[in-house]
Amino acid sequence: MNLTRNRASLPSFNQPIKFLIVRLSALGDTVHSLALAAALRKLYPHSFIGWVAEKPAAPFIIANPLLNWWKILPKDWLKSPLYLLELRQALKTEKFDIAFDVQSLSKSAVVAWLSGAPQRIGFARGWGRELAPLLDNYLIRPTSSHVVDQTLELLFGLGEGKIARPEIKFPPCPPAEKKFLDDYLHKDGLENGFYLFAPWTTNLSKNWPLYKFAALALRLNRTGGQTALILGHGSEERRAAAAIIADTPLNLLHLAPELTLLGVVELIRRSDLLVGCDSFPLHVAAALGRPAVGLFGTSDPQRVGPEGPKGRNAYEQLQLAHSSRARNRLGPETIATLSVDKVETLCLELLSH
Repeated sequence: MNLTRNRASLPSFNQPIKFLIVRLSALGDTVHSLALAAALRKLYPHSFIGWVAEKPAAPFIIANPLLNWWKILPKDWLKSPLYLLELRQALKTEKFDIAFDVQSLSKSAVVAWLSGAPQRIGFARGWGRELAPLLDNYLIRPTSSHVVDQTLELLFGLGEGKIARPEIKFPPCPPAEKKFLDDYLHKDGLENGFYLFAPWTTNLSKNWPLYKFAALALRLNRTGGQTALILGHGSEERRAAAAIIADTPLNLLHLAPELTLLGVVELIRRSDLLVGCDSFPLHVAAALGRPAVGLFGTSDPQRVGPEGPKGRNAYEQLQLAHSSRARNRLGPETIATLSVDKVETLCLELLSH
């Protein structure tokens, strides 16, 4: 059996249903979870879909065309009894029928429980952790390997079978930033195409060396003749990127402008190819159906890597760590063994199609 029914019964679908999605944090995981909102919008077009998130994920949630309602939680919200009472009231006012605890941790399960939704669908123990399998009352044991497909299996709680991945939508890029990108790409002669590199994560064990990105830019330019842009957010990342760019001959690697998250989405949308580590730009590229090569050393490409005809996953060896805490204990040695040759080969496969 791939689901366990504890206490709640399936609601009647005779009237529009009010769904709540609880996926609080992590940008890449938020991108993956948007597939659930897209599927609900497709299956139940007249439904009301809400989402609760923490501040880092807010740009992907606020004004998202898939959603009718959203609630962004402040920092340290779980430590404030007064705020929990306010949150409970705000959620109960909406009278949600069904809550999806996508994260399936204690804090996300608390939000689903506070909503008052009579049916709270989450993951069974082994996938759901901490108190979530006790607070959620309809538990799914996923059978898929990829996190997007596992998330979509939460729809089993509605009696749905497996469905194809739906088209994911993001909030629109602000017009001023979109105009800025138009001017930037035109000024640098990149409006006809460019490669985009995303080398950064908060976990060193996921980060492919910058000098290898520079070598890849040179090789891809010889074949495709296009320039590569490298993303960088904040002074530390931008200084490191500028230093490697200064050592790259022929002006073939540029530092992308500092952008908002939605600006990065727009830049990815316009790229011919994204090469990146296991972080949100890679997952955005996969969600948008852009050609993407994922670079892996300590996370599982079968679980989070880009798939399908426009996705490739590059690794020499894998030292899998199944939590952020475990990955934090590892250094970049494993992913550093990944050769430029292998990444180049996969890039050229995608570019030839």
